[in-house]
Amino acid sequence: MMNVPVMADQGIKWIGHCIKEMESLIIFLSHVFQVLDDDTHFEVGLETHHFLPKEIEVKNIGELLEIHMEHTVKTDQLGDVSRSVTRCYRLPNNVDMKSIKSNLDSNGILHIRGNKMH
Repeated sequence: MMNVPVMADQGIKWIGHCIKEMESLIIFLSHVFQVLDDDTHFEVGLETHHFLPKEIEVKNIGELLEIHMEHTVKTDQLGDVSRSVTRCYRLPNNVDMKSIKSNLDSNGILHIRGNKMH
C-alpha cells in the first residue's frame, strides 16, 4: 500500500454557505467523477467541493486506487452535516505505480494521474 500525497493549487476557493445545500448536493451527486484511460496515462477526476485537502486521502493498494474523503460533523444554517465518501478504481495493468500523483485544482476537482509504461 502506498499513500499518494494530495497537492492543492494555491488560492483554492471552496464552495461554502453561499450556495444552498440542496443545490450543491445535487451538483455533487450528478457530476461525481470522470475517468480517462488512453495510451499514455490514466486519470481520475473527482469533485471534492465539500472537503478540505486535509480531509482527503488517496492510496494505491495493489491494483486499486482508493480515495477516501471524510469530515466530522459541521454545523451550517440547515443543521449538522457529516460526510464520508470512499471510491475505488481498478488501475490498468500498465500504469507506472511510481508515477501516480494527485492534485486538487482551484475548482475543487481532485485529479489523480498515472503514466503508462510502454
